[in-house]
Amino acid sequence: MSFTKEIKREIGSLNHNRKCCDLALLTTFYALLAEEKRSVITIKTENLIVGRKILVLTKKYLQFEPEIEIKNKNIVIITIKDKANIEALKSVLYLKSNKADIFHSGINPRLVLDDCCKRACVCGAFLSNGFISSPKKSYHFEITTHKKYAFDNISDIFFELGFNIKTTVRNNKHVLYLKNNEEISDFLNLIGARRSLFKFVDTKLEKELKNDINRQLNCENANENKAISAGLTQKKAIDKIIASNKFDELSEPLKKAADLRMTYPNLPLSELALMSKEKISKSGLNHRLNKLISLAEKI
Repeated sequence: MSFTKEIKREIGSLNHNRKCCDLALLTTFYALLAEEKRSVITIKTENLIVGRKILVLTKKYLQFEPEIEIKNKNIVIITIKDKANIEALKSVLYLKSNKADIFHSGINPRLVLDDCCKRACVCGAFLSNGFISSPKKSYHFEITTHKKYAFDNISDIFFELGFNIKTTVRNNKHVLYLKNNEEISDFLNLIGARRSLFKFVDTKLEKELKNDINRQLNCENANENKAISAGLTQKKAIDKIIASNKFDELSEPLKKAADLRMTYPNLPLSELALMSKEKISKSGLNHRLNKLISLAEKI
């Protein structure tokens, strides 16, 4: 099961227990999913949880029961044909255009005055058209719709709730999205997805720990490769001095440094200094080895 489905299953079982929040949720479902054609309102969704909530809330607050059909085991089609029921839906949920008696896909501000209703609205938007990628792969949250009015209303509500959402248009659909893991965590907390939030944060921390370990290993490998490369350069310089019969002309400190490097060609400077019989610092040994390289370059 995808991470998005896990979240929707979790929040789909939650109840808001307030009429104002239930109406905000129901309005969001109809605004995003409903279409009116030839005086018939139809909703099609592949989310059985959304279909069930629409049926339950419609019967509870609009006092009628829509027709329902399930195709291919997971496609729910909800139909409202009765004119009186359609009028009740448009009136109670403020889904009637100001210019004509037609269905209007917008979320009226009167239904989302309180923060609890705003939370119900964004929860409904996510249930209807939302997606959150698995934190194992990336951090991405989005809600997409072709309903421009509803999209603008939902975007405003996200801003009112303190989310710095980004918007774009993709394949003729309006998209609002977040890519910041902290804000995605805040959203999961806002809609009450506690179990999914724990999984998201736990996976994020595990991924960050793995990244830290990988960075440390890469750094250690880079330092090791650098030490080996430096040791080879120093050894070549000493070989050149020996081959030119100049080794006996070196000072005693340089001879000791050369002997030490030839004995331990791959050791980093810090460890090489510890192998010396005389007390010498890493920087002091490095100075002597660099002097050997300079002498070799003059030969």
